[in-house]
Amino acid sequence: MAQAAAGWHDGRLVSVVVRLLILARPKGAWLIACLPLFGYGYGLWERGSTIHPWVAAPTLALLFASWLVGHAGALWLNAVLDRDSGAVLLGRAVAVPSAAGPAGYAALAASVAIAAALGPVVLGCSLACAVLAVLYSHPRAAWKGSALGGPFVNAVGYGVISPLAGWWAADTPLTWRAIVTLALTVSFMLGLYFAAQVFQRDEDRSRGYRTLVVTHGPAWTLGVARVLLGLAVLGLLAFAAAGVYPRALLASAPAWVWTHLHLTRWAALPGGGEGKHAGQLIVRLAAGVLLVLGAVYASHFAGMALGDAPGGCGTAIVPDGLDC
Repeated sequence: MAQAAAGWHDGRLVSVVVRLLILARPKGAWLIACLPLFGYGYGLWERGSTIHPWVAAPTLALLFASWLVGHAGALWLNAVLDRDSGAVLLGRAVAVPSAAGPAGYAALAASVAIAAALGPVVLGCSLACAVLAVLYSHPRAAWKGSALGGPFVNAVGYGVISPLAGWWAADTPLTWRAIVTLALTVSFMLGLYFAAQVFQRDEDRSRGYRTLVVTHGPAWTLGVARVLLGLAVLGLLAFAAAGVYPRALLASAPAWVWTHLHLTRWAALPGGGEGKHAGQLIVRLAAGVLLVLGAVYASHFAGMALGDAPGGCGTAIVPDGLDC
């Protein structure tokens, strides 16, 4: 009997762990965990830093781990609120274990604890993201279902605080170019947020949410997403052409055209399409972002190799306040 009970307990524990891993949506979690890394990398690039990658590795590892764990906690709390049974972006619906709620709060606390190793400001950024995650998914707040709360959490948490945590860790002066970059990031993240809800009208309506797709329909929601993503991408390319960013970023244009064509086809589908269309959008956006990052670092290291000013100190237009 004792052996049978132990075997049942072990099997149940494995089932809970597997379901928690699925609910953390590992296909997309690494993208969120890279947001502070983007801020850190941008900060080093902005001031033309030439530090060896191994020097930056511990900071990058801590930022990645903190945001990865925190995002998992946020998703577990969200799973408790939503109890998804239909299509799930970058994942699949599973029965939500009773441990999801406690695990979510524990993960948020662990995220803050990890961030503390990088100083009080990064700790504060992680804590702010944790508070937003609770407000987003706690049943008494449920900002996720609000017409303003959901966009606010995604714009501020993912678009502002997460990259700012990395930027602060890089110890870089605040310039007008950094503010422009942050504004483009917010537009990009908001566009992605609205695109991710286009196919979820029926589920959101059944939960009593007042999200944009419920109040205005899939076509309008996808249109808003296209405008926000378009502002981010066109702004990026325009500033690159002007010399604010490396002109090598213009090489990412094919990926953005690919994204535009997908959005055009998606908009022609009735009822908001399916979850796979949002997943395909993320693939295209990720391709564009990777091309941008590749162009930035290629330009950076080319400047170093040729003896030119590296990074943000080597663009045609350099903001004041940088020690170049």
